[in-house]
Amino acid sequence: MKTKGYKTVLFLSAILVISTIAVIAIADDTMVPIIDFIDPTPADNAEVTVDSVVVNVSVSNVTTSDDVFYDQVWHDWDGTNYTMYATGMVTEGSSTKYIFDYTVTNLTNGTTYTYKEYANVTKVKDNITETFLGVSGTRNVTINVTTGESFDLELGAGWNLISIPLEIDNTSINAVFPDANDGDELYMYSGEWISATYYSNLPGWYGDLETVEQDKGYWYSANTACTATIEGTEAGTRTVSIAEGWNLIGYTRLNPANLSVVLSTNVTNEDELYAYENVSWISATYYSNLPGWYGDISEMEPGKGYWYSANTSFTWEY
Repeated sequence: MKTKGYKTVLFLSAILVISTIAVIAIADDTMVPIIDFIDPTPADNAEVTVDSVVVNVSVSNVTTSDDVFYDQVWHDWDGTNYTMYATGMVTEGSSTKYIFDYTVTNLTNGTTYTYKEYANVTKVKDNITETFLGVSGTRNVTINVTTGESFDLELGAGWNLISIPLEIDNTSINAVFPDANDGDELYMYSGEWISATYYSNLPGWYGDLETVEQDKGYWYSANTACTATIEGTEAGTRTVSIAEGWNLIGYTRLNPANLSVVLSTNVTNEDELYAYENVSWISATYYSNLPGWYGDISEMEPGKGYWYSANTSFTWEY
């Protein structure tokens, strides 16, 4: 007859090599293994903000014996089974808990998944074989990957030439500038001027201008210096129509870019770009014989708006 200590050493050795089969036994009061979810398993019906889930369980009421054998612990994820491997053990009095885990990756954002765990043991005694199956409760988890970004748009007292550097879901100016000061004004030019004014007693913005757009420039008149936090996602490739004449444009990126890189294709000789900084104008002119831009503006910056004077209409891609 093998001793209890000898059997424990054998099981620990199996754990170290991450064996899929280890000899364990069920306590005499129950032959069905008890499965408990433990950290870092998400709570039932939880939302996780990454595209992977770690499921960690303990199989308890386990002692050593010569006639009961652990067959398998497996993980049922949305109807597909995966073998779980022993990663450790904890002894509490006469009960031993064996720890198993499985990590599911590359999950689809916005999807709710269902999962449960199984543990199977076999008892062999007097040439009679019995199998006992333990099943956990069913759990759900929803993947809600957060990919959002934010940008602090600094607005000085007075006139600011601005743009929105992110793609945003809610383009209402009440959503984009909810904490404006009474009397603040926002102007957009697209062949003609439209505007809105903020009134704290309404409360909200009132006027012909109701939404903001990426790739557009805006004049923001602030009565008091403030910071507007813009929340959204980073934009992909931009395709912007530039009309002949004056265009009030924006720059939909979170990082600055060299002007000769970001604004070079299809540009016409002597096109001009203007920015408004510190209550003064700076500019650059495109010369095809250089080739490139020459002047005080060397790069386009997130959150800034620009006046673009085009000699010929074209499509700006960046």
